[in-house]
Amino acid sequence: MIIQAIRLYPCRIPLDRPVITSFGKMTARSSLLIAVEDPQGHTGWGECWCNFPSGGMAYKQRLYQDTLAPHLRFDKDAEPHEITTALHQSLRVIACQTGDRGSVAQILAGLDIALWDLRAKQLDLPLAAVLNPHHTSQLPMYASGIDRREIAVRLDAARSLGIERFKLKVGFDPVTDLDAITSCLTQLAPEERLAVDANQGWSVATAMSLLPDLPSELSWIEEPILADEPFDHWLRLQELTSIRLSGGENFLHQDDYDRYFQSIEKPFPILQPDVCKWGGITGISRLFPNIDPQQTQYYPHFLGSAIGLAASAHLLAAEGGGGLLEYDIQPNALRDALGTEPLPIKQGHYQISDRPGLGIEPRPEVLNTWCQAVIPLDLAD
Repeated sequence: MIIQAIRLYPCRIPLDRPVITSFGKMTARSSLLIAVEDPQGHTGWGECWCNFPSGGMAYKQRLYQDTLAPHLRFDKDAEPHEITTALHQSLRVIACQTGDRGSVAQILAGLDIALWDLRAKQLDLPLAAVLNPHHTSQLPMYASGIDRREIAVRLDAARSLGIERFKLKVGFDPVTDLDAITSCLTQLAPEERLAVDANQGWSVATAMSLLPDLPSELSWIEEPILADEPFDHWLRLQELTSIRLSGGENFLHQDDYDRYFQSIEKPFPILQPDVCKWGGITGISRLFPNIDPQQTQYYPHFLGSAIGLAASAHLLAAEGGGGLLEYDIQPNALRDALGTEPLPIKQGHYQISDRPGLGIEPRPEVLNTWCQAVIPLDLAD
């Protein structure tokens, strides 16, 4: 691939009401978008995860400019996965030296998404079709971000999109969490289902005490404990409940996934990698041959703009295993209003269209409104 320009678009939208999680408060939506352009005028778009901490977007912007840019060399015959693999090798030392594998993985993930979007546009194919010609096209969604402070409002917002599956934020304290779960369950119709996300908020001891008391009708429990707890702790928790556990969004390295797939007993049956946090299209698509549907279901995690949502959708379509697509039901103009076309959502499903690439072309007026600057990267000679 020949790349003639790369631009960063740091976007930030203040929130009318902060999003509260077990580990902090989010007062604004931040999305660091990446555009890569070839000499023929095609532009691919990617997204780098930067929701936390509040200064994360500025830091990753500098990583792109100062750390990644000197390594950007594009051979005309190189494919996206080859470019990303080479960059991972080039940045291994700096990731180890700084102890910041996560941020390095995230900037590479954002660039990788953009390169794949560009490649699919060059081929005039949807990205899902490039990854798997036999991809699925109708992706069932669930609504995350159900806040205990406004359960009814968020449930109704999800229902307006035809969504019947929901995920409630918990992970605060056992009494508050049980009250919120009970309140939410009483507001569901018979055909509707509820999962919970503790955002790593419970200690192992708290989780062991709480899990047997959770209503058995819950669909799954997401990240009840820290993502880096030994797998034995996860397995002990799973033995305490018939409710499925989920995790993986905070795996930082290929080694984490290797340990997961090499485990005879899986620490959690629902695997939730985030395309903008680790791996991009290259890394996550490489996981698919290891997924045994008898042991693991792929439910991509995502919280960000329309770019990352589309990338998650195309990966889920290519994997074809029947998982669910996450749709954060909190207001987000960078998701809902970013593209020149409305999001392809109908009757609770994300539709993979025939549009090439991710199918998302950002509107200049939205970028002009919420983008703090347009930052070109200096490409290596």
